[in-house]
Amino acid sequence: MSVTKTIAQGNRHGFLRIVAGCLVLVLALAACGTSSTPAGGSGPMTMGVLSCFTGTLASLGQAMLQGSQVAQKAINEAGGIHGRQLTLAHADTQCDEADSVPALRQLLAAQNVVGIIGPETQEISADAPIITSAKIPDEFQGGSTLFDHNSNTWLWRDSPSDSQLGVAMALYAHKKGYHNAALLFYSDIAAQTFAKPITATWQKLGHQIVSNITVAPDQTSYRTQVQQVINAHPDVIFTQTDAATAAVLFQNFKELDNLAIPFVGTDVTGVDQYLKAVTYAAANAHLISVYGTSVTGQATDGFNQFFAAQFGSTAQPLANANYAYDAVISLALAIDKAGSTAGPAINAAMTAVTNPPGTQCYTYKDCLKLLNAGSKINYEGASGDLNYNQHNNVFGPYGAFQVNLKGQEQQVKLLSASELAAATP
Repeated sequence: MSVTKTIAQGNRHGFLRIVAGCLVLVLALAACGTSSTPAGGSGPMTMGVLSCFTGTLASLGQAMLQGSQVAQKAINEAGGIHGRQLTLAHADTQCDEADSVPALRQLLAAQNVVGIIGPETQEISADAPIITSAKIPDEFQGGSTLFDHNSNTWLWRDSPSDSQLGVAMALYAHKKGYHNAALLFYSDIAAQTFAKPITATWQKLGHQIVSNITVAPDQTSYRTQVQQVINAHPDVIFTQTDAATAAVLFQNFKELDNLAIPFVGTDVTGVDQYLKAVTYAAANAHLISVYGTSVTGQATDGFNQFFAAQFGSTAQPLANANYAYDAVISLALAIDKAGSTAGPAINAAMTAVTNPPGTQCYTYKDCLKLLNAGSKINYEGASGDLNYNQHNNVFGPYGAFQVNLKGQEQQVKLLSASELAAATP
């Protein structure tokens, strides 16, 4: 296991003191980011991992850190970045915009980071102005559709948008032969972005939405809302809630209709905290989770090899860990290409190492060898091709996953990028 630094974060009560104390340091970092800073030197090079490590969606942060650690191992075993070993520093957003701001400021103030991985969900909206001011490239993994037409050149989304996930959920249900669907989401902003793409895709495929219910999180009973869903007679329920809400919902459905209606959920419904809350047995029998999946081939083989070396041959990668793995490796390759740790130089080199044309390469070691030989490279990642469009967004395949009784998620169907393109309204 590699050593990962932990950055303590302030609470909301200390927010104003943190802002006042860190503002000068952040501005100084921003000024440094505009200078020409050679990538060579002594001592380690640090990337920041900014994510939820506590709170209702802490599993997302665990996956992001896990994938980053796998990439760290791959990079360091290949000799590091310009001969310097990579270290990771992480800060906890608590899955909350207000808490993410002091966490980010402390990360920037305490560490001379060359890039940031994260965060997920809605925190990126609050963090983006700080990242932009500091002139540090950020690879975030939030699915918010608000970033489908992103114009901030410092933000790189290396996981597909929720608009694509909504299409994938609808396409899977269509392939299963369902016709009438219910939407059951909690009031979280990120969850609410699914209704529009699911509905539009579902209708394009010739089906109808018969119920659309939004629930407040963490209530002791949802029997009234559950009965409304049952009364609409859907063939399938599209859903995303936090784990505590899901536990009550599944119990209410079990009491009222014995969980007769199957659920199709998102990446959030596939994390272990959620699956344990509804129980592995209930999830195995009644829930399919849809999320971006690893592609097969050399990049995935490389990821799996380093994962096993890092966490053991019997461990399984957490859902979405491959996105963070690709984020760290592509940032490292951009630094190698730029020959500098200055933010603007790294940022300018991102598409030069990820997008075609160029020689396809699948591991940090092989890509670095090509770069050192003067070749134009096209890094193909474990999560997909990592080709960024004009809005710094990527596209990729999705998988439908079912948990077994031991808590292991297994892919039951692949939804290709071409199928998703054809289904998109």
